[in-house]
Amino acid sequence: MLRSSQSELANMGKSFKDMRLVHFGPFEADFTTGELRKHGIRLKLQDQPFQILKMLLTRAGQLVTREEIRENLWPDGTFVDFDNGLNAAVNRLREALGDSAENPKFVQTLPRRGYRFIGDLSDVVATGGYSRTKTQICPASSSTVDSLAVLPLVNATGDPENEYLSDGISESLINLLSQFPNLRVIPRTSTFRYKGREADLKTIGRDLKVRTALTGKLIQRGDRLVVQTELVDVANDAQIWGGQFNRKLEDIFEVQEELARQISENLRLRLTLEDEKRLAKRPTQNREAYEMLLKAQFHINKLTPEGIRQGMAYARQAIEADPVYSEAYSYISFAYSALGVSGSLAPADAFPKAKAAALRALEIDESIAEAHGALGIVRIYYEWDWSGAEHALRRALGLNPNYAYAHSFWSDWLLIMGRHVEAITEAQIGLELDPLSGGLIFRLAQKLYYRRDYDRALEQLQKALELDPNFVWTYFFLGQVYAWKGMYEESLAACKKVTSLRGEDAGSRALHSLILAIAGKRHEAKTILNELKRHRKLGHVELVYAADTNSVLGEKDEAFELLEAAYNERVGMIFLGVKPTLDNIRSDPRFADLRRRIGLPQAPPPKPS
Repeated sequence: MLRSSQSELANMGKSFKDMRLVHFGPFEADFTTGELRKHGIRLKLQDQPFQILKMLLTRAGQLVTREEIRENLWPDGTFVDFDNGLNAAVNRLREALGDSAENPKFVQTLPRRGYRFIGDLSDVVATGGYSRTKTQICPASSSTVDSLAVLPLVNATGDPENEYLSDGISESLINLLSQFPNLRVIPRTSTFRYKGREADLKTIGRDLKVRTALTGKLIQRGDRLVVQTELVDVANDAQIWGGQFNRKLEDIFEVQEELARQISENLRLRLTLEDEKRLAKRPTQNREAYEMLLKAQFHINKLTPEGIRQGMAYARQAIEADPVYSEAYSYISFAYSALGVSGSLAPADAFPKAKAAALRALEIDESIAEAHGALGIVRIYYEWDWSGAEHALRRALGLNPNYAYAHSFWSDWLLIMGRHVEAITEAQIGLELDPLSGGLIFRLAQKLYYRRDYDRALEQLQKALELDPNFVWTYFFLGQVYAWKGMYEESLAACKKVTSLRGEDAGSRALHSLILAIAGKRHEAKTILNELKRHRKLGHVELVYAADTNSVLGEKDEAFELLEAAYNERVGMIFLGVKPTLDNIRSDPRFADLRRRIGLPQAPPPKPS
């Protein structure tokens, strides 16, 4: 058992959250049942004294003010004789503990201010998602800590509708801290995988390769929000710092700023003047706008077409409330780009709107990394403006080196330019920053596939499926990788999975035709392809896969006819120079002409690894 003196506890601000069992001396407090036991025998203790004990234990070594106890036990303010009631409740607690005000062992009185727990604690067992088996106090080391995972705040308000608030505050804090160049902050994609799950902090630290983690929960008390947080050294299973913030919603920026400042101080980060400006910066002064943007984040992060569209609606409401809310425009830009890249919206409908929103965001505030990143996506996927894309993505990474998806889209640019090894390295950097992102693992696999490194591509695709077994695009590529490896049964199984996720639609049929063509089953492939062309209008996905199939079959005229249609609709063209499905038509002069019009370098395709 770790023993800490009263002064150590007070100086280090000992604060524990989400505890279930707390042992101190011969006593055990069970927060789940509301029981106090001594040597395993239950003691008779009323609810109010127990609630006071719970408040003192969860903030051991810290002052708990009389006002805080009043807000917690009598939030409606209807208890008329508060002072006598509180004194009586504390006296009953002391009687149960065998303690005294004159010579306290556990509960110390700070006259006219409040109370403090001064006993020794051991074996704290936590609930609420993130657990530690032993509680310690760990002052920050003299060296700078360089990695942090901000785990999603637990929504303890009792209202599921407030989920957007706990998630949004967590994400806002991640975005703020990730701008510090000397601190690697894990993006939400990875940290939010632990949301709602029992997880040991040591395991989380090992999985995410971080030294520290911030955990916490959000509580609602009347019109006030309470944010309780704990900064933990996950390697040593020890608390570095803990704190509680009691504010109204409109003061939430102050909470985020103070949290970020406390984290930087306790991790011994050296903040520059520019970093200090970022901490003090308020994206909006409008409470309604901020609340709408938190809802926009919540829905857009679902990454479903329905969620993205609902998120855009909230972002527009944020802009109505605050027309110069730059972050809201940035989210709209990202949302349109996501719809355009996925094919959920026609490129001509999606990307110009994405560009307009990104430019408006940057007009208001040029320092938003995400807006530069969104502009880079437009310039790569739609405008084929390679120098403009390079400038936008470099600017995004300069503003936020922890921006994992900016690294991934920069790897797209490198691959398009024929810099294959650099492209894979950059994709790996993005994945190191966001190690549990199924999307980033998939995008690394995509680069390996285009380099004809099918074994490593297969390995990454299987990892992506472990994280998200229903991401349909993983199966699209998995089917092709298996086919090029000659594993046709596995390839067709992946195609069937696409059908189960999308239905018997043109996209799954087009993939089936391509796999059959790679397998050398020419007649079957042609039968499906002709049926698609005859009876169905080819959408963006089918158009690209049909061109690939004609190329694999050696039908050059048909392939170039479809590629011209894809060129006109600006879909599926940026990886023209590296796709293995187009190798059969690469020497045709029409192929060189296409590359010239797109602006792709006239470089040979990558060789198999």
